[in-house]
Amino acid sequence: MEEIFGRHRQDFDEIRKICLICHGLDLSTSSFSLDSSSWEISEQTSRILQNVVSSSILQLAVALRTNLYQKNIPHAEKPLTDSAWLYYDKELIERPATLKQVCDKIIHADTFSKSAYPKSMSDHTDKICTQLRGTEFKIKGWTLNIVLDLLAEDILQILDEIEAEMPNKSSQGTQKSCAPA
Repeated sequence: MEEIFGRHRQDFDEIRKICLICHGLDLSTSSFSLDSSSWEISEQTSRILQNVVSSSILQLAVALRTNLYQKNIPHAEKPLTDSAWLYYDKELIERPATLKQVCDKIIHADTFSKSAYPKSMSDHTDKICTQLRGTEFKIKGWTLNIVLDLLAEDILQILDEIEAEMPNKSSQGTQKSCAPA
């Protein structure tokens, strides 16, 4: 019998596509609080937007985590100093989160939120964070703050660096296969 599938596969082009979706969603949701936007978001649209953003960041986290565990992305512990910060509730010391921490926290978050500034307080240079909260081992509360458009840019940069460093890795990931059991 011939194997059709050997393992989970989320190639770099799929990750890039999800990054671009997340990038656009973050810029769109941030623009709702700008003075130039005359539109007030309805409850129905807000609910749908939450579903779209939630499913997109979950897809991104799963695609990245799959590649991290398959060793296609060797930068699991690289701090994302410009796009993601993590703190534990008892410490309240915010530190840059690693790519692996971002993936794990997105997947295991109990809540995620993004607030829009009142239009009168809007500053066009501000980046509005998406905040995810959860608990490790049901006792250690944490908060992850991400600027989703900057996170997407960091991930795209990491993928470009991997492909530049390792010509045998294409946008399709590595060509290793899993031996049947």
